[in-house]
Amino acid sequence: MADSEQKDKSFAILMIDDDEEDFMLVNEALKSKGIKVDLYWAQDGDEAMNFLFHRGEYANVPTPNLILLDLNMPGKDGFEVLRDLKANAGLRKIPVVILTSSRDQRNVSHGYNIGASSFMLKPLSFDEMANAMQSLCEYWFALVQLPKSPSGRARKAVRKAPAAPDSPGFEPLQ
Repeated sequence: MADSEQKDKSFAILMIDDDEEDFMLVNEALKSKGIKVDLYWAQDGDEAMNFLFHRGEYANVPTPNLILLDLNMPGKDGFEVLRDLKANAGLRKIPVVILTSSRDQRNVSHGYNIGASSFMLKPLSFDEMANAMQSLCEYWFALVQLPKSPSGRARKAVRKAPAAPDSPGFEPLQ
């Protein structure tokens, strides 16, 4: 089990996906399970790089504790984003979960070869997504020890998901 400092910490997830419906599904899935995280969204690889390097409108956003990364996006695809992340000493320790609809085993192998922490198929139903997000957050934010992320960033972003409402059930991030 992670130490109490990690349990009391607020966690940030950056979802990099060109599909707004997928982002909203993840956001609603987290809320439905009462999981309190700061969820941010980048629509493509270029916006993700601006977010991660705190450029322009993203100057004051936090460095995420976890990244959910789609593979198939216009412009810079998920593999390019992953390579850029893993090439940067300040970002390479952030766990990256590839969350995609691709079932191609070559994509799975390639993702792991270039540094993905895990590879998940996008669930087909809301309940499956909610359960997947609960398991993902339990694993990354309650079970394992994450490296400390750089501090000093304000908690502000242009497209931050609404905060999860108080609800009974799983709340490991309190």
